Amino acid sequence: MRTARALVGRGLAAGAVALACAADARAEEPTEASAGQEAAGAAEPSGPPRPPLPPAPPGPRLPWARHIEVGADVALVNRIGSRDTAGNPTRVRLKPAIGVGLHARWEILDHLRFSAFFVHAEHELALAPGALAQPGAITAEPRGDGAPSVRTLALGARFAPTLPLSERARSWLSVGVGYDRFYVGRMRISEPAGEFTVRERGASYAEIPLGVGMSFDLIRNWLTIELETSGAFLLGRGGDATRPTQTIDAQGRRRTIGALPQARGSFIQTLGLSLVL
Repeated sequence: MRTARALVGRGLAAGAVALACAADARAEEPTEASAGQEAAGAAEPSGPPRPPLPPAPPGPRLPWARHIEVGADVALVNRIGSRDTAGNPTRVRLKPAIGVGLHARWEILDHLRFSAFFVHAEHELALAPGALAQPGAITAEPRGDGAPSVRTLALGARFAPTLPLSERARSWLSVGVGYDRFYVGRMRISEPAGEFTVRERGASYAEIPLGVGMSFDLIRNWLTIELETSGAFLLGRGGDATRPTQTIDAQGRRRTIGALPQARGSFIQTLGLSLVL
């Protein structure tokens, strides 16, 4: 009996060991399979690289448009006036003169431009006998052999309705407002009793200029030549230049010097070049 029991116990123990080994083998099978899959995945080659992105499309090109013009002018300036503020003839005239100018234009709308201008000129005085109520010769001071002169400047702004004539040519009418300044240089009066000096004087006016002009692009969208003619009404009483003044003559006596003419109007013709910006 004891031998039979011993044999049965040994058989049960051997079965238990066999079952444990089988369980370990089954538990290890998924791990080996996973390792095999990982090895197979590592051995497989990687996919092709991602192609580069296409280039960005070019941005839209804005159409060119004329905005600002800046330029310089040569001007022929004529100032009109022959009487003083009291209406008396002065026997003095301002000769026409060649001057220089600057301008700038801004295209507000397709057919409307705004412009600013500046014109400077120096006019010799044409003096008839007895001018300025003086019997002696009148010359410039300190240059005693030349005629006295008047420096003038005009600056202002205009609105100009514009009509395109072609891709390069255009014309316009203009109306505006401006300021004129006259500066009369120092004079010397020579008489048999001696010489004496008349000090400088000035005058200022408001002006209303009206004009017409035309331009043409010498270099398209870059350089323009233009011709403009304008006439202006001058408003105001002028200044001390248009009224009699006093000085001391060579004999130490007080002398009354006649007035210069009050300007009533002006005509300016300009020929200029402009850069298109």
